[in-house]
Amino acid sequence: MFSGKAALRQRAIRYWLRDPSVGILNIGIHYGLRLLPIDTCSAVGAALGAFAKYRFPESDARARKLWTRLRPGESDQATADAAVRRLWRNVGRTMAEFSVLDRLWSDGRIAIAGKDNLDAAMASGRPFIVTGLHLGNWEVVGLVMLALRIPGVSVSMPPDNRFDVFIANRARDRIGGGYLLVDSRSGFAIAKVLRSGRNVLLYIDELARGRVWAPAFGRAQRRQGNIAYAVRLARMTNALIVPAYSVRVGEQARFKMTLLPPLDLIKTDDEDADVMANIATIDRLIDPVIRAHLDQWFFGLDFEFED
Repeated sequence: MFSGKAALRQRAIRYWLRDPSVGILNIGIHYGLRLLPIDTCSAVGAALGAFAKYRFPESDARARKLWTRLRPGESDQATADAAVRRLWRNVGRTMAEFSVLDRLWSDGRIAIAGKDNLDAAMASGRPFIVTGLHLGNWEVVGLVMLALRIPGVSVSMPPDNRFDVFIANRARDRIGGGYLLVDSRSGFAIAKVLRSGRNVLLYIDELARGRVWAPAFGRAQRRQGNIAYAVRLARMTNALIVPAYSVRVGEQARFKMTLLPPLDLIKTDDEDADVMANIATIDRLIDPVIRAHLDQWFFGLDFEFED
């Protein structure tokens, strides 16, 4: 009884005191950064990100372990330190760049590779699911979809702090387009979008229920997570999968977005086997991409091996 009351009290304190104080500060920073030139805004974020490791030492340790495990040839302390430092700076830049997200495309800061793959998906006449990754500034993927006038919506996991939800939604409102926040009813809404012939942007390397679901990086494949979700949605709606990701070019607010060839997934009478085979196919596709840009992968701060 006491522990239940204590937990309830802690939630109330967070909701009424901590979240508003942190949220109002973040809102002030967000709108203050909008007054700055793009490069200055991004640089402020990098500076703030560099100090984040002191606030989140466990995240720093996870990122360091991931780097040394996946990049054993570059696992000496100096190289690992530099890689994790780049990761924190990238995260800081990305958070700050929410303030100027609506200016990145018009300022010519985004290059596109593989647009012919997107054209092929559009020419098929079928809806498609763009499967994004949390690399570089991951919001660039949705920004490019809008700039290219691809009809559809993006799917996002809302932050825990309702004030941060406000910041993220206002940033997305400024660039236009539709978005869905994940809740108990969002699956029906996403399927409805696809069946209407429109398209969906879904990030498949998400953190949910305390686990980063993809890539597996040697862990056992599971039927949970957004890869499995994308596979099932594609099967239900006859949609293609279009893998896409954005990486930061240098230490600046410039990006390269890559679109990979559309995937027409396996579909036989054995749905369970198909789901696992298709999960494995997508996992094999994104594994080397994230390994190559591990110092720009946001969820490197949360990934844990199942030792």
